[in-house]
Amino acid sequence: MNKVCGSCGAAAANNAAFCASCGHALQRAAASTKGAAAPKKRRWGVPTVFVLGILAMAALYFWLFIADDLRPDDAAPAIASQSDDRAEAQIFFAMTEANIRDKPAMTGSVILGKMPRGSQLTGIVRSDADPSVAWLELSDGNGFVALANLSQVKPPVLVKSLDDQIWAADGALDVWATTLPDSNLLDRVGEGTQLTLVGTTEDNFIEVKLSGDRYGYLNDAQAIIARLGGKPIMIAFNPQTCAFSGEIGAEFAKIGAQQQAKWQALEAKEFADEAARDKAYAAVEGKSKYMKLRRSFEGLSLTGIGQHYESQSLYFNEPPAQVIAVFRAQGFNIGRDGLFPSTDLYAGISATRGESAAYGKTELSCGV
Repeated sequence: MNKVCGSCGAAAANNAAFCASCGHALQRAAASTKGAAAPKKRRWGVPTVFVLGILAMAALYFWLFIADDLRPDDAAPAIASQSDDRAEAQIFFAMTEANIRDKPAMTGSVILGKMPRGSQLTGIVRSDADPSVAWLELSDGNGFVALANLSQVKPPVLVKSLDDQIWAADGALDVWATTLPDSNLLDRVGEGTQLTLVGTTEDNFIEVKLSGDRYGYLNDAQAIIARLGGKPIMIAFNPQTCAFSGEIGAEFAKIGAQQQAKWQALEAKEFADEAARDKAYAAVEGKSKYMKLRRSFEGLSLTGIGQHYESQSLYFNEPPAQVIAVFRAQGFNIGRDGLFPSTDLYAGISATRGESAAYGKTELSCGV
């Protein structure tokens, strides 16, 4: 069948591409339904299946490997969050005898047992109830121990207790984390810093308590102990004559000079009558004159001296038994009753009493 030009209406051959009359492009004859439909299905179907396959594989990969990483934390499985809540167990050592309690509280709790100094404990630090008081929950489930009594460094053996004596540092001091040669410097304290002295170690350190429930160590323990009461002093004393020499003797000489000056002033003074004179002399006669000191003597704290009517005294901050032990170690012969063997004079060490108690716990007195 011949074509008809859509532009001018002229007839054209069936296989012509352009109109012979006007030159307009002619349309091709439509192919039969059977011949045209099948090729179109083949060209579209293959790419579609291929694309769908790729999309399916991509979705599976996303689900298996990416989606879990993109899940927010609160959507994590319950078992994982429970595991994260559990803190890691730590190892501590008892610095003092530590109580094991049935719950993390000082009041209203029951003491289940005690751990001696140096004991190793494993547990989890808990500060949920009161952040200012931390506790170690023992891993074996047997109770709680206050963290203030523990340290992550094993303490050395103490050879002498200093009974938590408070001492104001007399200069700059280095505080070490341990007594080992490669120890870290924990702190550096200045003069006047209040330190709590726990005890001395075998290798000549002093264990001290610091702020924040920490412990540290001062080197050269013996030198520090000699300075605990203040500037070191020598006490040269003869119990047979009650004579003190050195600095102590000089201080007694000063007091004696002051007392002598008072007597001379009374003797030079004019009184209305003898009764007035006797009253003035009585006010001075028999009165003790005290002077406070801060000195150290072989670990003792000399806190003062006293000049009495016919005797002299030294005062110490330590109890009589400790003072007696030190003087014995210095070679003095002292009986079980605290008395020095003497001839006509009294010489002894005893507890203070009366007004003397304001100057120390113990006095060494010698005189008539």
